[in-house]
Amino acid sequence: MATFQQQKQQILQVFDQVIAFAKLHKYSDTLKHLEQGQKHLAEGKLLVVVCGEFKQGKSSLLNAFLNETGLFPVDIEVTTNLVSTITYGAKEKISVVLGEQNKETVKQIQRDEIPDYVTEQRNSRNAKKAKMLVIESPNPQLKEGLVLVDTPGIGSLNTEHTAITYAFIPNADAILFVTDALKPLTTEELDFLKKRILPHTKNIIFLITKIDTLASSDQEVVLENNREKLAETLDCSPRKISLIPVSSRAKLDYLEYDEITDLKHSNFEELEQTIWQLVSEQTGQTFLLNALDELNQCLSEIKAPMQVAWNAHQNCTKEELDAQEHQIKDTQKRLQDLLSNNAKWRTILTDGLQDIRTNILQSAEDGFTEISQQANRYLNDTTLLESPEQIASLLEVDIDAMISKLGQKLSNLASKLQRELESISELDLKRLESNSLEIKRNIKFSPDDVKCQKTGTWGKLMQMTRNASFNMTAAGTIGGIAGGAIGSFFGGVGSVPGYYLGAVIGSGLAGLVGLVTGAKEGLSQVREKNKHAISLLIKQFISESQKQCNRTLIQGIVELERSMRNELTNQIERQKQAWERTLNSLQEARKLSQTKASEQAKDLQISLQQLTQLQTTVEKKAQMILNEPIITPSVQSPSSKTQPKTKQTVTKATTTNKDYGDWADE
Repeated sequence: MATFQQQKQQILQVFDQVIAFAKLHKYSDTLKHLEQGQKHLAEGKLLVVVCGEFKQGKSSLLNAFLNETGLFPVDIEVTTNLVSTITYGAKEKISVVLGEQNKETVKQIQRDEIPDYVTEQRNSRNAKKAKMLVIESPNPQLKEGLVLVDTPGIGSLNTEHTAITYAFIPNADAILFVTDALKPLTTEELDFLKKRILPHTKNIIFLITKIDTLASSDQEVVLENNREKLAETLDCSPRKISLIPVSSRAKLDYLEYDEITDLKHSNFEELEQTIWQLVSEQTGQTFLLNALDELNQCLSEIKAPMQVAWNAHQNCTKEELDAQEHQIKDTQKRLQDLLSNNAKWRTILTDGLQDIRTNILQSAEDGFTEISQQANRYLNDTTLLESPEQIASLLEVDIDAMISKLGQKLSNLASKLQRELESISELDLKRLESNSLEIKRNIKFSPDDVKCQKTGTWGKLMQMTRNASFNMTAAGTIGGIAGGAIGSFFGGVGSVPGYYLGAVIGSGLAGLVGLVTGAKEGLSQVREKNKHAISLLIKQFISESQKQCNRTLIQGIVELERSMRNELTNQIERQKQAWERTLNSLQEARKLSQTKASEQAKDLQISLQQLTQLQTTVEKKAQMILNEPIITPSVQSPSSKTQPKTKQTVTKATTTNKDYGDWADE
């Protein structure tokens, strides 16, 4: 079995071979699809979001994981206040996104300027209006598409940054939930886990940092205590809770002194293997299958015209060739009919989305009824009445979670509708299988023979890739919340329905940020903490939020209809072009003289053998990924870790970590 990284590189090599073949035979349309598919696989992102309270060791953890001694600010007084991301790039490039919603600018900065934007000490209450720090690095830990997201501590001072953090969570392939060995799990941490993370993902890796600060006899006590609290929150047996104790200090010592015992004591080997196991089995598998799906379709598009031409030279009778040509024309006509404005699937799409609209808006109404009831419970809490701004913050969390949940429900309903459309409207014939184009003696050739298999390898693969296309992506959601300037850093597929839906949901969450800010300002001005006055402001906030939510959901459905319509139309047009090339190839072959036909048949046989071998390779890889688990990668050897640029840099960074170590926020 191969690791995700190995499989990815192997599939990229297959793309190179098929692209070379498409260029040689001048398949320009198919070449475009191949290059896009290869790019999507190469640039696919695997998001790992780091969450936890302030000063739990998050930034130091990331430095240690990346084999860096001083990338993220670490100091006993430092408090991170900004969402930061780090992804792979050919050379180091650090950008900070600044400005108001939809008016962002991107500023390039140097590494030593990072604290000026991401720390509360140098950018108090975000006076510089920073939204996100985006780091591109040639770090080998990131080369296979891993994106690490460092979030502000739970209960961040900045509402907008909190919203961006909350937007990352539903799109995360894995969450690193970081706790501190020296501090018991707090109610706030457990509430965050239960309300903000669990509704969206179960892909959570629980970490305890600073484990080196405890005596061996105390470590198991702390682990068991945290395990019991997490089990209660997750409503499961403590035995099912896996906790990974790590020491960033030990890993950073290893980077300086190259002592293998430090690496062992850090326990980062287990952390790396766990992260890669989780993301490979989830999103990583989808990336690979999407790529193989595209390869399979492109290979069929290349092979079909050659197959029918070769068939024409195999002593076929005129009647047999006429029958095959007639059936191909019938398929073309059926595809052309599907492109007409009165095609059945267009009505099904419109009616289906209207039903979804009714369903989703009713769910939103029910959700806001529950939120109003929750608001009443908050208003009956005398402690919260003393600081009513907290009520707005709590309601923000509730509404935020509900909008994200409704977005996921919308995605699921749309995915189901798409499958119904393909079945009812016969759009499932989109895949042209060249092995069905052989002349069948005494058997009438039928377009029903030319379809994607509903069972077996490609049937399973299509089901998985179809569902994945409706999932909201970070590129869409984060771009929607913080502007296109941020979303553009993450790349990804921008044409699938999930991308557009994510952007709309992100915009809705961004609108909620403004409402929360306004509500807090109004509540802060209420004198003598008058419950009636506070209640009126809270009700107004909920009412405005409900209007914002409804606008967001309606716009999401509009975007879904547009993107689904475009995607289905593109599928039909692509198949129509493929059948047209196939028909032209058959007709041209029939015009050749016997001598020319014989020469062409020899050339075609060589090409067809090569294509068949490539198809076999692609199918075997698909079967392997579908039927066998992806194994974890080998942990980097000591010789392959990232080395600091100069001795002076190492000494300075190490001194900082020696003084404060994992005590900072790190």
